[in-house]
Amino acid sequence: MIDPIFTSNQKFEQAFSNNLEKMLENDELGVFILVLANALSDEKLWRQLKPGLKQKFEQLKSKELQGAADDIDVFNQLIELDLNDLEVTNYKDLGSFELQYNRLRALRPKRMSGASTKGMSLDFDENTFNFNKPFLQKELFWQGKFFSKNISLFYNKFPFAKLHGLVVVEAEQQHPQLMSAELHQFAWMMANSIGLNIKGFSLAYNSYGAYASVNHFHLQCFIREKPLPIENNDKHPLINYWFNSVGDAWEFIESLHRDEQPYHLIYRDQAILCVVRQRQDDYEHADWTSGYAWYEACGGLSTYTLEDFDQLTEAQLNEELLKLKIT
Repeated sequence: MIDPIFTSNQKFEQAFSNNLEKMLENDELGVFILVLANALSDEKLWRQLKPGLKQKFEQLKSKELQGAADDIDVFNQLIELDLNDLEVTNYKDLGSFELQYNRLRALRPKRMSGASTKGMSLDFDENTFNFNKPFLQKELFWQGKFFSKNISLFYNKFPFAKLHGLVVVEAEQQHPQLMSAELHQFAWMMANSIGLNIKGFSLAYNSYGAYASVNHFHLQCFIREKPLPIENNDKHPLINYWFNSVGDAWEFIESLHRDEQPYHLIYRDQAILCVVRQRQDDYEHADWTSGYAWYEACGGLSTYTLEDFDQLTEAQLNEELLKLKIT
């Protein structure tokens, strides 16, 4: 039986926001950063959580900082900022692209997304960042079974989509970030079953070499009723296909694996989008982006300065996307 939080948009959103508010009772740096970043992704959440966030921020500043090295580094950068000056993520359409000003996402650690890659996977390494780390368990949104698989649903610590989460499938099995036929089938079933109740529910996947940031199998979930920019752009430069058959999609994915070809997947509404692109270390991206994962490859872009948000042009965004084109 499906958990009640997955039975309507309203119930999912309410559970998402209520749990964030409850997490402010925690004194973990990582949890505070997560709540702050998620609050800044939505005007309603920011109004609700801002007083508690300001109070918790002052409490944490007065203590000796303890936590994961990444979290201490991010929090030290936050100390240099004034929380009153932080703005909720701002969006605008720029030709066939979607642009967002998301200042906090600039603080996100690169992890594996900044590494050199080869092939389609790495062996799982429990000594590197992974979702089984004890300190991460406080960042869980929901945990349970879905189609007989153990699922851990984490908040995305630096979200760039509405109700943005990380779906870790069978965390205890320590799957590397490599799509398999079984995991592909699961993603299809999960997206379609929840999508019957939650309009716009989608799952995304970054392959190894396509800016996947963690080598522990995970999908990203988000809710988006508006079409992705790629859907409104007949001249989108990246090879992309929509599949309505899970089997046909898997045959294509297998061919990409054989060719060691990085890609992105979107699962939603009885359909699968596959976007094929250059490997992350085969080109040099502009300094106004930290790299292109599924959202960027589909025509969206997160900017970290107001100057870039105001001044970037459609031509510049198109030129950058062309760097990912397979030739």
